Amino acid sequence: MAPGRKSRIGIRDVAASAGVSNTTVSHALSGKGRLPEATRERIVRIARELGYRPNANARNLVNGKTGLIGVAVSSTSAAPFGLSDFDYFVRLLGAATGTAVENGRALVIEGSQTGDLAFSEAEVDGAIVVDPVDDDQTIPSLRERGVPVVTTGREKSETLATEERFWVDNDHRSSTIEMLEHLAERGGERIGLITGPEVNSYTRDAIAGYREWCEEKGQSPMVALAEGTLNESSGFNAAEKLLGLENPPNAIYSIVDYLSLGALNAARANSITVPDELLIGCGIDSPLSLLSDPPLTALSLNPEKIGRAAVELLVEVIDGDQPTENPMMIETEIICRASTGC
Repeated sequence: MAPGRKSRIGIRDVAASAGVSNTTVSHALSGKGRLPEATRERIVRIARELGYRPNANARNLVNGKTGLIGVAVSSTSAAPFGLSDFDYFVRLLGAATGTAVENGRALVIEGSQTGDLAFSEAEVDGAIVVDPVDDDQTIPSLRERGVPVVTTGREKSETLATEERFWVDNDHRSSTIEMLEHLAERGGERIGLITGPEVNSYTRDAIAGYREWCEEKGQSPMVALAEGTLNESSGFNAAEKLLGLENPPNAIYSIVDYLSLGALNAARANSITVPDELLIGCGIDSPLSLLSDPPLTALSLNPEKIGRAAVELLVEVIDGDQPTENPMMIETEIICRASTGC
């Protein structure tokens, strides 16, 4: 052992200090076996004083688990993207990684394989699928292999009972309406929407919230579809369509930060000033929205909370426990910036 390095405290050390057998310590710490409560409490106290920490690898071996949790971002040919494409995914993944470690697990990131090939090279105890798209066969494939699944966002399934689905999400319909109300309060009289294709629950909920708001306000919907990859270029093209209408919007809401940056560029190309002549809000807050010129008003979806909640829910499912909460809904908030005159 290297000088000054402390050895890990194990069950044997706790047993020796407490004057009991290794089995008694194991039962006391796991809550199993028939032990007097006073004995159990004394052993737990001694373990805590010694700095004992359960060995996750040993526990997983006993339970027949690998200790690995898979994470994949669902994708589609209509709107391809991956974990590194958006700040939202990076922040979600960072929080999920820390929470997995806290629970004695490790994350395995699936970079490109989907369907039957997803996690084919790693035996995972469970998997988190981010924003499942309608034609992605990853989730059905995992379930066929007996792998528990938690999604961030809802999957579209006609065959699976509600209680058999485990998911974490925001209320995107309500948050979209909240952003539209903000734009209207700041002077938006005609509000347009830039969105991607309706391939997942996030997009469907945002569009449904927009149409619901338009119907309530008596406004004809102005929806522009960003085609291909959801980036500044597709956002620019979609915004050009809206700004080229006979009666164009004086406010635009885009569901992704990159699309809003494209809308900013389209405004400049048409000599339209933001926020004086056009208000712009975006659906995902990020450093891009903060550092744009002007800074973009955005919805904070709290991806760190989503990542933590998804891991905690999946660990409960893997361990066979009744989930404390399912689905788990994460709050959102509007970050008001200069693009809407804040």
